[in-house]
Amino acid sequence: MTKRTTKSNVFLIRRETAGATKAPEQLRLAQKKVSQARAEEGKKRLALAKEALDIFPDCSEAHSLIAEETSDRPARMKQYRKAIASAEKVLGNDWERRYKGSFWLASETRPLMHAMAMLAIDLQWEDQIDEALDIYRKLLEWNPTDHQGVHYQFAACLLEANRGEELERLLSKHEDEASAVLSYTKALHLFRKYGESEKTNQFLIKAFQVNNHVPIYLAEVLPLPETAPSTIGFGDEREAEAYVMDCGYLWADIDGAEKWMAETLASELEKNYPDKELAEKAIKKLKKGTKS
Repeated sequence: MTKRTTKSNVFLIRRETAGATKAPEQLRLAQKKVSQARAEEGKKRLALAKEALDIFPDCSEAHSLIAEETSDRPARMKQYRKAIASAEKVLGNDWERRYKGSFWLASETRPLMHAMAMLAIDLQWEDQIDEALDIYRKLLEWNPTDHQGVHYQFAACLLEANRGEELERLLSKHEDEASAVLSYTKALHLFRKYGESEKTNQFLIKAFQVNNHVPIYLAEVLPLPETAPSTIGFGDEREAEAYVMDCGYLWADIDGAEKWMAETLASELEKNYPDKELAEKAIKKLKKGTKS
C-alpha cells in the first residue's frame, strides 16, 4: 500500500461554528451565507461561499469551505492559510493571550482551529511533517480536552516522523481509549522499536480486538471507498476504512510489519473474522506485502 492522494480527516470532529458575539454585521451575514452554502453541493456551494467573501472578505469559514471544494492540494493549502489569516484578523490584537484557556469554548476561535487542523492534514500528506506537528501541538496546547479529535491525526503524524518518545507520551495519555488509530499505531510503533516479541504481539492482538476489519482493508482484499466515510463507529468497517486510508501506507513502509501482522493475527482472523474466505486472502496478501 502506498500513500494515498487524500486523507480521510474523519477523525477530526467538524462542527458548525458561530461567530463572535461582537462580530460585525457583515461577518454575521457572511457566516449565514456559508451556512446556506453547506446545504448545497457543487457549483452552487462554491458560488455561495464566494458570495460570503464578497460580503466580508475575512470570513474564515468561507475560505475553509472553498478549500474543502478544491481538489488541488497546493491550492487547497493556500486557501486554508487564507482562512487562518482571516480568522486571526477577526479575533483582533493579542488574540492568543486573550483566549488562553477558552479556545474552542469561545466559538469565535473555532474557524481558526478548524482551518489549522485541516491545513496540518494536507501538510502531513505533502511530507511537510515538521510544520504539521507544530500545528497539532499548538491546537492541543490551546485545547487540551481536544474537542476536535486532533490527537488521532497527531499520533499518526508522530509515528510517520519517528518521534517515538513524544508518541509514547501521547498514547499514555489516551491509554484507556479504544480506537483503531491509537491501538494500531501503538502496536506498529512497538514493532518498529522492539521487533517481534510476545509483548508486541499482544498489543497487535489487542488492536485487532478493537477493530478486526483493519487487516482486511490493509491487505486490499476489500476495496477502499472512493471518498472517506463521513462518520465512523468504533470497531466498525468505516473506522477501519478511515484508518487504512490515513495510515495504511505506514505498515508497508516499516520493513516486515505487514508480514508480522499476518503471522501474528492468522489464528485470530481464522477464528474470529466472520468471512473466512476474506480472512484467508488477507493473511496471504499481507505475508507477501501489499507493495509486491
